[in-house]
Amino acid sequence: MSDLNNFKDQLLYEIQKAFYDERGKGARYRLTLAGVPYIKSQLGEKANDIDELKKWLVEKKFLEDIEIWQDEIEFRAKMKKCCLYNICNSFIDRGTQPLSCPIANMFMSAIESELGLSPELLPVELDGGNCGIRCAKIADSAVVEAK
Repeated sequence: MSDLNNFKDQLLYEIQKAFYDERGKGARYRLTLAGVPYIKSQLGEKANDIDELKKWLVEKKFLEDIEIWQDEIEFRAKMKKCCLYNICNSFIDRGTQPLSCPIANMFMSAIESELGLSPELLPVELDGGNCGIRCAKIADSAVVEAK
């Protein structure tokens, strides 16, 4: 990895860490939209389609490949060679979870648009250079009543 990329990764880690140091775990809930405005500016309404989002992320080399599984209560994705891996790893190496995953945020926004459910990011898992993201699909009372 180039010095410039190392610098960017370290800088993004330091910004999130400083926010965490000031706000604690509450900082997580201030970053749930990080990355979403960017993807919407690139894809427009297609950003709300999980398959389109997956295809775009691979085409633009944000990650090499992604496998997705989901059911009624959980969304899971395994991302191979994610461009944000080193930032996430910096948190995990220091014994804490990253505050945010912009790529997970993109998927959570699509889930919310598609299903009307408000997902919440569960702990990120790293495995041999791959990122594993999981989101719990949480329904509010209006969604539950409508079903």
